[in-house]
Amino acid sequence: MGFGKKWRKWIHLCISTTSMSVLVNGSPTNWFKIKRGLRQGCPLSPLLFNIMGEVLNALIFKAVDLRFIKGIQVGDSDVAVSHIQFPDDLINFTKAEESSVRNVKHLLRIFKLSSSLSLNAKKTKLYGVNIADKHIQE
Repeated sequence: MGFGKKWRKWIHLCISTTSMSVLVNGSPTNWFKIKRGLRQGCPLSPLLFNIMGEVLNALIFKAVDLRFIKGIQVGDSDVAVSHIQFPDDLINFTKAEESSVRNVKHLLRIFKLSSSLSLNAKKTKLYGVNIADKHIQE
C-alpha cells in the first residue's frame, strides 16, 4: 500500500515492544511481551483496522475490474455497485451467478489468509433477490 519504511518501523515498534501484565484473581501476573495484536484501547487500533478495511476494499474493486465479481446495476444507469463497507460490516452485492459467488468466497479466503481476519459465520447472511431459495442454499 506504499507505506514508508520509517512509518512501518514505528508501527512495528509500537506492537513488538509492548509488555503487559494481567490480573488473575486480583493479583498481577509477571510481565510478558505481546506477540500478536494490540492491547485494548490502543490508539493505533482504529487506524490499523481502517488500513485493513481498505485492503479488502481494494481487493474487491480489483476483482470487479478484472470481472471476477459482478456488481449489480442501479436502475437504468451505468452505475454498478459491488459492495458497501462500514466500520465492522460489509455488504456485498453480486450477480446471482455461480462463478461470481464462488469468486467472492475465494476473495474472502485470500483476505483471511493474508490478514488473519475472517468473517463471523454466525453473523454472515446470504440473501437472494429475484432468485429461488433453493439456489441460495446451494
